[in-house]
Amino acid sequence: MSSVGKRVRQENAIKRLENTLKMHEANAELTVAIMKEKELSTGASEKVESVRKKKIERAKTTIQNTKARMGR
Repeated sequence: MSSVGKRVRQENAIKRLENTLKMHEANAELTVAIMKEKELSTGASEKVESVRKKKIERAKTTIQNTKARMGR
């Protein structure tokens, strides 16, 4: 029974990550908002783009790893 709950959590996590990934790929506004919330400097567009690329890469990796563990 617990494996069913785990699978549901994993599927929901994938959906959430895919939505977040789409928002980050669309534009840098989400990244800027996150950086402001964490009180990080948002002055240099290169820095914002660097952080954005890292977030996109990490989200893709997490999605791939979760799907692999699920046996998809």
